[in-house]
Amino acid sequence: MLFWQFLVGLFWLVLNLVRNSKKTLELTSDKMVRFSNGIKALQFHRITPKFQLCGTWNKPVQFEGFLEYLCKNGIEAILPGQRDSGIIITFDDGEESIYDYAFPILKKYGVKTVVFLIVDYVGRRNLWDITLTGKRVQHLSWDEIIEMKKWGIEFGSHTMTHRNLTKLSKEEIEHELSESKRVLRQKIGKCSSISYPFNRVNSTVIKVAANAGYKFGFGGDGSSNLLLKKEAIYITDNTKTFAVKVFEKPDLLYRYERIKQKVINYFTIATMVSRKR
Repeated sequence: MLFWQFLVGLFWLVLNLVRNSKKTLELTSDKMVRFSNGIKALQFHRITPKFQLCGTWNKPVQFEGFLEYLCKNGIEAILPGQRDSGIIITFDDGEESIYDYAFPILKKYGVKTVVFLIVDYVGRRNLWDITLTGKRVQHLSWDEIIEMKKWGIEFGSHTMTHRNLTKLSKEEIEHELSESKRVLRQKIGKCSSISYPFNRVNSTVIKVAANAGYKFGFGGDGSSNLLLKKEAIYITDNTKTFAVKVFEKPDLLYRYERIKQKVINYFTIATMVSRKR
């Protein structure tokens, strides 16, 4: 009971800070924004107009609003290796909703992204996931992936089967990382990035990723190119919270948003447990 009272109190504190703040996160300069805190990702998952019983989704109109915000404020989305600092828009899991709903919007705004594929589930339904409704969604097909790649979308590994890498043996980690990279290079010619499932990563995973030839790893504290920070963007976000995650200020609001991300991510524990096998 005390825990929920704490959350409610924290919510009202943050709400009042937003209302009373005289500062604005909107930028009016025509110059491109340069970030001094290195590279980080704005992480999306599912884009769909249909209500989902999970936190990791966004409506198409919501997603378009976020892209419009970036464009209006001179924030250019970059790809890994393009610059030493900036924002990278990513999609974890590689669901078909990205092709159906996000891809047309990305083309409209001329924004390039990175999509991380669960390689063993390309063209299949998401049987790896635990869902409240039991309904399954389709993953991108190779034909859709190739079409998106020709336009400029980049693809990376989300491993072979979306398991918690920190709970696997070194040999299992090597298979998840090296085999997914091999298949992607065979199918689309390139794979230099990986997004760690559930944002779970440790020193062993980092060493295996480096040995496998990955140049960029998403899911960490931003201390290296193999530990790039991800800011998860959810259905609960709006333009104001999106701006807080982009600029990491005001500091108190940003800390609150990081807590929210951890709470929402906590509900993936059922899938995590099931994926130990």
